[in-house]
Amino acid sequence: MIAFSIVLMSRSRPQMFENLCKSIHNTCSMDYEIHVGLDSDDPNLSDYTNITNKFTKCKAHIENRNNNLHIRLNSMLEAISGKYIFGLNDDCLLITKHWDKQAYDILNDFGDIVYGRTKDNSIDRVDPSYAAFPIISTNAAKKLGFIMDDTYGNHGSDVITYRIYNEANKVVDLSFIKIDHILHNSIDALEMRQKDTTAIDMIHRTMSAEFNVNKLFTMSVQDKVKKLL
Repeated sequence: MIAFSIVLMSRSRPQMFENLCKSIHNTCSMDYEIHVGLDSDDPNLSDYTNITNKFTKCKAHIENRNNNLHIRLNSMLEAISGKYIFGLNDDCLLITKHWDKQAYDILNDFGDIVYGRTKDNSIDRVDPSYAAFPIISTNAAKKLGFIMDDTYGNHGSDVITYRIYNEANKVVDLSFIKIDHILHNSIDALEMRQKDTTAIDMIHRTMSAEFNVNKLFTMSVQDKVKKLL
């Protein structure tokens, strides 16, 4: 059985995506697969095709653009073969060698329904209680019907998803995994991020019209928590 299924969306950043694929290949010691969601109108689609041909463990899911990126991410759930799902961004690099073996043992010891809380090196990650890039058991995602809660689009889905697993007492610490979040990890990176039209476009695409940041912390998630118990 495949140990980890890495899932992400990417657009117009094929070089970043390729660097991520290289970091996964260089740090993994167990079997894995990569599922990447791409837009059919991406001008760099041919570059992505070349990359997925080079990395044979990678599968591209090409669809029309959708303003809610996590609906697209969640649509990959049925295609996943791994025991655990690792959600990442294309501007990430995995640093920790053999992170997968140690994480697999921790997750497997915890049980069938589990959320692993990783920690990237974002300078603006002031709240360590949730993970922007969690590792979730595939069985848990299938019980919920999603990898990341897409209620309010991409923005804030990490907070809501963490709350569901935390209130179900299904969270374990995987902060030993070092993730270099390239467009967030320094002042220079933040300046580069502000000039990154792809990132700006993705933020606009994922902001729900009914999004209210207070709802992330106050809305009830008990109906979803019950599915995990």
